[in-house]
Order: sequence, then structure tokens, then C-alpha cells
Amino acid sequence: KMSEFNAALGLGQLRHLDRVRSARRNLDALYRKLLTPVRGISCIEPRQQVERNYAYFPILVEQDFNQTRDELYEHLKYEDIYARRYFYPLISAFPMYRDLPSSDPSNLPVATDISQRIICLPLYPDLSEADVVKICNVISDLGQ
Repeated sequence: KMSEFNAALGLGQLRHLDRVRSARRNLDALYRKLLTPVRGISCIEPRQQVERNYAYFPILVEQDFNQTRDELYEHLKYEDIYARRYFYPLISAFPMYRDLPSSDPSNLPVATDISQRIICLPLYPDLSEADVVKICNVISDLGQ
């Protein structure tokens, strides 16, 4: 019964897919326009051959930004902006893996680096453009 319900719910959502994806695409474009000039913030560019679903808007907090990723995360939260630390914590840091030699951060330099700098900004179809502007203004102000 539950699987039938879930299937029906999923099929019902498909009719909204184009509208949702279009709204997310527009918000993604606005984020990129407003954040590209901000020193120390990098918008991740997907490969050209990838068809995007616009599920997330990840940014990288670089060393020349005035705050660390975690400081930015806390400041956004203080402003009632709920971002998400992505790849946090790394699976290699989970208790069942952390003592494995392969989980040593020196074996995972790229993953370790990215996990300390990436944050996903809010992105959902009913997010307003005014909210995106507010989020970008908060980030821009912190970067000055």
C-alpha cells in the first residue's frame, strides 16, 4: 500500500517538474550574477555536457573571503538564512571509517579541502528573488 501511495505521489509531482526546474534555473542565474563579483566566493560551474536539475546551489568559500565557511554558515543562520554545509562531515570521518588508513585526510586531499569550503545556499522553487538578493547582500557585506 505504501509503495503504491509513494508511486502515485511521485507521478503527481511530475506535472510540476518543468515549472520547478525553471524557477530553480532562474534563481541559480540570479545567484551567479550577484555572487560572481564577490571576492572570495566561487560559484561552482558544472560541466557543459551535464543536464542540470538545479537541486542545489553550492559555493566555495575561498581563503580571500573574510570568513571561513563555518563562520559564514553561522552568520547566515543568525540572519535566518538556512544554508547547508555540503559533504559535512566527510564519510571518512564517520566513526566506523575514521580509523581506516584509507580515511586519513592526507589520502583525501581534494575531498578534505572541498568539505571545509563548500556550502549550499537555499534553493527551492518558491524562494523569492528578493530573498536571493538578501542572501547575496549578506554574503557580499561579509566579504568586504
